[in-house]
Amino acid sequence: MKQHVYNLVVLVFLCLPVARVYAAYSCCSWQQKSIKVSGTIRDARTGEAIAGATVFAIRNKTGTTTDTNGNYSLQLPAGTSTLLVSFLGYEKDSITFTSQSDIELNVPLRRGDLLLDEVKVVAGRDKHDNVRSVMSGISSLDINTIKTTPALLGEADVVRSVKLLPGVSSVGEAATGFNVRGGSTDQNLVLLDDVPIFNTSHLFGFFSVFNPDVLEGITLYRGNVPAQLGGRISSVLDVRQREGNRSDFMLSGGVGIIAARLTAEGPIIPDKSSFIVAGRSSYSDWILKKIPDADIRNSRASFYDVTAKIGYTLNEKNRLTLTGYRSKDRFGFSGDTIYTWHTNAATIKYTHLFSSDFYATITGTFTNYKFIVSADEAVNASEYSNGIALGNLKTDFYLTKGKHQVNFGASAINYRFSPGELQPATSQSEVQPVVLPDDRTLESAVYWNDEVRFTDWLTVMYGLRYSFYTVYGPADVYKYQTGEPKKERTITDTVNYSRGDVIETYHGAEPRVSANVRLGQHSAVKVGYNRSRQYLHLISNTTTVSPTDIWKTSNTYIKPQIGDQVSVGYFRNFRKNQFETGIEGYYKRIENMPDYKNGAVLYLNRTLEADLLAGKGRAYGVETSISKTSGRLTGFVNYTYSRTELSVAGPTEEETINNGDYYPASYDKPHTLNLVSSYELNKRLVASLNFTYSTGRPITAPVSHYVIGDYIVPNYGARNAYRIPDYHRLDISLAILPNKDRNRRWTGTWNIAVYNLYGRKNPYSVFFKQVYGAPPRAYQLAVVGVPLPSISYDFTFR
Repeated sequence: MKQHVYNLVVLVFLCLPVARVYAAYSCCSWQQKSIKVSGTIRDARTGEAIAGATVFAIRNKTGTTTDTNGNYSLQLPAGTSTLLVSFLGYEKDSITFTSQSDIELNVPLRRGDLLLDEVKVVAGRDKHDNVRSVMSGISSLDINTIKTTPALLGEADVVRSVKLLPGVSSVGEAATGFNVRGGSTDQNLVLLDDVPIFNTSHLFGFFSVFNPDVLEGITLYRGNVPAQLGGRISSVLDVRQREGNRSDFMLSGGVGIIAARLTAEGPIIPDKSSFIVAGRSSYSDWILKKIPDADIRNSRASFYDVTAKIGYTLNEKNRLTLTGYRSKDRFGFSGDTIYTWHTNAATIKYTHLFSSDFYATITGTFTNYKFIVSADEAVNASEYSNGIALGNLKTDFYLTKGKHQVNFGASAINYRFSPGELQPATSQSEVQPVVLPDDRTLESAVYWNDEVRFTDWLTVMYGLRYSFYTVYGPADVYKYQTGEPKKERTITDTVNYSRGDVIETYHGAEPRVSANVRLGQHSAVKVGYNRSRQYLHLISNTTTVSPTDIWKTSNTYIKPQIGDQVSVGYFRNFRKNQFETGIEGYYKRIENMPDYKNGAVLYLNRTLEADLLAGKGRAYGVETSISKTSGRLTGFVNYTYSRTELSVAGPTEEETINNGDYYPASYDKPHTLNLVSSYELNKRLVASLNFTYSTGRPITAPVSHYVIGDYIVPNYGARNAYRIPDYHRLDISLAILPNKDRNRRWTGTWNIAVYNLYGRKNPYSVFFKQVYGAPPRAYQLAVVGVPLPSISYDFTFR
């Protein structure tokens, strides 16, 4: 392992001289015929950098978007040029200049004159541009879009909004996580300011852990993922928190029927450093007390999350940001058992500007996620826990020269997995302690990514990521009898590894390439290929959070998942980009996709690998979308056809499912339709609605039964051969906006919403109950089967 780390460090430091040589070569090649125009785009009032702003040169019809620090760089012909700078919710600005040498242009953008500009619904609009972007399968959501979408119980929700995007689905109400292009929930990498988040839910999936008041925006990569991002084979959800106001102190927040939020922000040193601190907490127990059902009435449910961020500009070439985050949930369902889960995370990020077109960032992150179940019953009082912790260090370099935008760098993540621990909670408890040993691993990678604009009609992005994964001791590895199914009774030996000993090593290349072929100013064809490797697995055979769910590392018996995806799409804009349309097809092949033996035991299982099966997966589908991005009526409608199938053909009958034939995954939902719309009734009233429909998910059902004496034994059919009823739901909301007087220090917005307007009893699951003398009878469970009205108030004080 020491050699492994040493090689990684050498690669990181080799990146810098390579970049300098590349930059020098670029200068000699292109700068003789052109000049470099660079700078930073910021909010004119707060001074915050604007990521994703468009900078377009009208004369030669070329453009770019700002990076996460608001920086841009263009190579233009010497002479007179005009730049058009724009970003959603801001006034467009144009700058005309004449120069024969490199020039720096920093542009402040002002918010739009109409407050209604801040609540336009433009979900599905790619911040990288629907037609010009080289990558397909990318969707961006502005935070104001999220806030205007009808919400459950008045709480704006990032993850619930993501589920409305093309190619995204979930297994139902109160489901944690989401599924992207046929992938399982653990195949999505969720980043909050570069920190991986392993549980994105509050209250078992009803709300997400992201406070909307501090978010700048989110981007979902579900197709072509750039090489600097890796570790999952389905998608990357990049959630970015904004920095605080650099010029004025502000308070903002909101109050709903179950939770409240408060955010404070302002300058530490004006125009040099700022802070933002935000908190959110629930008070939902009062609703539970009003429900007639005694079990629910005696339940408890609460959550809170806190985030803080400091940005400090050391000088014109150096910048530092610090972020801290904590969230915690506590839930008890009418009894002595309390479920608790929490996340602690932190980020430190240092940015150094070598030149206007070359800079680097060094980022360190820490995450600790833990799930705890406490039982207070006298003789069985106990506490069970599992979790995962990591420390991550990465270096990223960004270089813009002429037709090239290059990213390269390296990263190293040290993991510690806690698969399960059970301890007695009192001295009178009869529970026997069980402690499964921790797993320790190191995941590292180097990458290179280059976006090249060869001509006005052809842009190509190509990249290579090479990842390494090492499992190291201390640990015990069981050896099983050859030719027999893995079971505790077939263990033949145990190999002991000391601390730091290498147990298993995996590595491999992850190439990716995408191309944009322009067919004109308003249409393009995009194609792409992406290979990715995933070394972490969420072991779960339930549809929501469960004590048996654990994060497990790849090891001697659990191989890494490898995904290969190809995609092709046609994109076209109409009426001066007011309408954006797209249709995209994809096919994905997955190796070593885990599934479970019949009757698998996941809870505190020392031989977990014996109950897991590795199969082949295939996912394919077509995504269509239409967006209207401006006018009184805005919104989008998308339809997705998607299939996900698995095949498990093991060496023995016990290790084979459905005779080795392909069968639907438990989250396979072929048809999904989403409609999101917002209509400006007048200057102060905005009405919104969203409708969603999806096919019911697969289940395994009994097809007959046996009678053995006084016992009835059900006989289950093929795995996932049946489906629960389809899902559909309509939500509506009305936003009452403040007057557009910008001199007012206090502004407030009322939001009135109804979730599940027509009271559809959507099935979350179907279970089977034994009836004596008859086959098992099916029963349907609906989580939300009635209309849920809500009212909330959001405010800002300057």
